Amino acid sequence: MIQKKILILGGSEFQVPLIQAAKQLGLYVLTCDYLPDNPGHALADKYINVSTTDKDAVLQVAIDHKIDSIATFASDPAIPTIGYVVEQLGLPGISARAAESFSHKGLFRQVLKQAGLKTPSFYLTESASIPLGLNDNKPYIIKPVDSSGSKGVRLSTGTQSNIVECINYALSFSRSHRCIIEEYLEGPQVHGDGFLQDGKLIAGYFGDQYFYTQSDSFIPISTRWPTVHADIHQQLKIQLEQLAAHTGYLNGPINVEARLNCDNELYLIEVGARNGGNFVPLLQQRLTGFDYVDAVLKVSLGQKVAHDETSQQRIGAYYVLHASTDGIFAGIDIDPSLEPFIFYKRLLKKKGEAVQQYCGSHTSIGVLLLAFPTVELRDQQMNSIADLLKVLYA
Repeated sequence: MIQKKILILGGSEFQVPLIQAAKQLGLYVLTCDYLPDNPGHALADKYINVSTTDKDAVLQVAIDHKIDSIATFASDPAIPTIGYVVEQLGLPGISARAAESFSHKGLFRQVLKQAGLKTPSFYLTESASIPLGLNDNKPYIIKPVDSSGSKGVRLSTGTQSNIVECINYALSFSRSHRCIIEEYLEGPQVHGDGFLQDGKLIAGYFGDQYFYTQSDSFIPISTRWPTVHADIHQQLKIQLEQLAAHTGYLNGPINVEARLNCDNELYLIEVGARNGGNFVPLLQQRLTGFDYVDAVLKVSLGQKVAHDETSQQRIGAYYVLHASTDGIFAGIDIDPSLEPFIFYKRLLKKKGEAVQQYCGSHTSIGVLLLAFPTVELRDQQMNSIADLLKVLYA
């Protein structure tokens, strides 16, 4: 039997689970990105030093190595490249058009409107000037259109000077030097991963998202499953399947952030055509039994994903380990009362490395995945987690 080849875009800690699973399936694994020291490359059969956003270079790698499938895990920037290669070579996967729609925040807002779904009002800009029609007495979320991991995202205070400052900050993280200014919706936010098959949401588990509040960056720091909004799953299912039908993205993972406004109306804030970062797919597999890693591999090979309509929904959370000030990392001190609930801990920084105040996923120190027997115990521990964890500095 000829060994099938898969090209996995990225070799960071977040792609390691996909690389390991592909090897276990007996696939010949190629990886690529521009960081040769990323840990996933040492696990692959072959590494090629090519940026995951260089579409033509990745296509040439795919042609040269006669790949059978292409995939990534927890990487927004790689999705348009996958769409491009998929279309050029006729491989299973997302279309180029759908990939761009999910990866570009401006296009995504336009797609939501075209699909008849609710979306906050928004403005696109390439400069630090305030767009016409923008009400500078209102708060706005300002983001790069093509960044990920909450890099470059800030919540403005509504003053003209602060809006300009936030625009400049967002533009500094944008590859295309464009940003989006979105109406800020007051209300709770839910988050989680799902999986589409034939346009139907066959898996999905959503929790309540919490944000880092010690800086002017607007960045998630934790999600707790299940959400307190018990009826939201059906609303999300309807909207996500409507979005899938409109974009033609019918098979594959989705990472979802949605918000309920003051009138309890649901708005899709972000939907990525990929799995979530911070090892959320591993957490959701522990809580529900659905194997997101295996499902991504199956879809990339053009295979169907088996699923259980009556999957379990256990209680858990993730938490981003982070620094509140700049310094030299010396370790993490975890209170013994928290230890029994941690089933997965991954540090992304080594002792002696510089760390900076948390302002996006690129500044994370690590991630904890936790499981709890009851919601009450989960909330007791997570409400106190800032006191139960201490970042040590040299």
